[in-house]
This record gives sequence, structure tokens and C-alpha cells, in this order.
Amino acid sequence: MKPRDLVEASLLVALSVVLFMASNYLPLLGMVVSLFCPVPLVIMGLRASVRGAILGAAVASLLVTALVGVMGGALFLFGFAILGVSLGYFARRFGRATEILFYGVLVSLASKILLIAVVKAATGVNPMAMDPSALKEGMGWAAGLFEGMGLSADSLQKQIDQMSQILHLMFPAVLVMASALDCVLSYAVSAFVLKRIGKGWLPPIPNFGGWRFPKSLFWAYLVSFLFTLLGGGKGFLFLVGLNLRLVVTMLFFLEGAAVLWYFLARKGLPTALRVMACVFVVLVPFLSNALVILGIVDLWLDLRSRFGK
Repeated sequence: MKPRDLVEASLLVALSVVLFMASNYLPLLGMVVSLFCPVPLVIMGLRASVRGAILGAAVASLLVTALVGVMGGALFLFGFAILGVSLGYFARRFGRATEILFYGVLVSLASKILLIAVVKAATGVNPMAMDPSALKEGMGWAAGLFEGMGLSADSLQKQIDQMSQILHLMFPAVLVMASALDCVLSYAVSAFVLKRIGKGWLPPIPNFGGWRFPKSLFWAYLVSFLFTLLGGGKGFLFLVGLNLRLVVTMLFFLEGAAVLWYFLARKGLPTALRVMACVFVVLVPFLSNALVILGIVDLWLDLRSRFGK
């Protein structure tokens, strides 16, 4: 590496370590700071060679390990470093955000699986073995929030009770969705920062109002029901069907939310009001289910093309 490139890589490594440490020790801002942890590594993946980017991620992970221990180093490596460098590399190789995000989600998922394996090997605790009662207790605040708003929390409480009983079975689907969310947030924040500082460029994510999924998603939904029926409430087929249905339902929900976002934008509503409307829909179970149905209908009828002109 040239001296200038070496200095830049060293600064990026140091910045990624500082951001990670800050995200762990700042009580309120930690979650916000953690969104910026992959950014220096994305820049490194964009500007350095593959070997240089991998070396930088390894050095940063060793520094974190020296500062906070092996578990902290593993969390940094599998939670931020691999994904950040990979997004930068994929951005150099592919020209569309959808391609970059697709491979980024796969990397994020693989990293989280490896992190779970490391945690289990180091502590003997399986993170996938979640306590349903802890979830039920932790989500009780949502029911209280509904009551404070003057809304009935009965339906939400029933959903919480049902979810607490089967969440440990749905962990693979939750892991997939968490990986996707992690990748999209890291990409969006990195694209914003890169645009501001002028150190690189990431292809923009398509406007949310234009998101559409293939019709084959509906057949995957039918397959998930078939598997759950054949599984009879237990076994491998039931587990696959349950997790597939959860993932597909979330994609239907996203398509329905995209339709809602599109028509609210057509009405001229500001972004802040659109966000508030979507959050309200998420919090009300009846409206959330209606949005899933809307997504299924749009999958076949393309409502935005029919009524958006």
C-alpha cells in the first residue's frame, strides 16, 4: 500500500473502533452511534483492495478484543466488520442497490450464525434457546401503551401470548429479518455519510413507494401452509413452514406499506406524516393485517399502476 493509502486505512480502522466503543458506553446515544459503526469499513471496502480491507477489519477486531475482550471482538467482527467490508466490496462489483443488498443480507445472515456459534462455544449458552416468558414480560409495555392511548389492548395481548409460546420456533425467520434490517440500515447510513463527505458513492435504494415483489411470493405462502399442515404442529416440515410463512408475511406487509406510502405521497403528505401513518398502522393489529392483505392484492393487480395515474 502507498503511504497515503496506509494512513487512510489506519484512520478508518481507528474510527471504526472508536465508534464501536462509543456505541457500547454511551447510555442513550449508543444505538444511534452503532448505526455508523460499519461506515468506515464500507469506505475501506470501496477504496482499498480486498486484501487491504480484510486486513483492516482484522486489525480493528484485534484492537477491540484487546480493549473489551474476546466477546466484544467477536461482536465487532461478526456484527459490523464483515458486513461493512462486504458492502463496500459489493458496491465496487455491482451497479444496483438491489444486488448489493441481496448479497449483503446473505453476508449479514452468515455473520450472525457464526456469531451465535462463537457465543455458544465460548459460554455454553445457546442464544436461539429463548425464554418465552421473558418475551411476554418484555412486550407487556406495548399493551400498556395501547391502554394509555385509549385503545383496546385485548387483541394485542392475545397476539403477544401466542407469540411468546412459539417464538423459539420462529427464531430462524426472526434472524433472517434482523439480518435484512441490519444490512439495509447499514447501507442507508453509509450511503448518506459517503454522499456528505464525498469519499465514495453507493447506488441509491429504490424509492419505498415503488417496491414490488414477484408473484412467486404468493406460491411460497401456499407452500408454507402446506408444510405446516403436513408437519402436524411439530417436526422439521412444521418448523420450515412456520418460518417461511413469517418471512413471506413480512414481505407482503412491506408491499402493502409501499402501496400506502405511494398513495399518501400522491396526496402530497409530507414524509414525517407518512412515517407517522405507517407507525400507527404497525401498532394497530387490525390495520397491520389489512396491510398484509393489501400487499397480496397488489402482488396480483398492481394497484399503483391501475389507480396511481
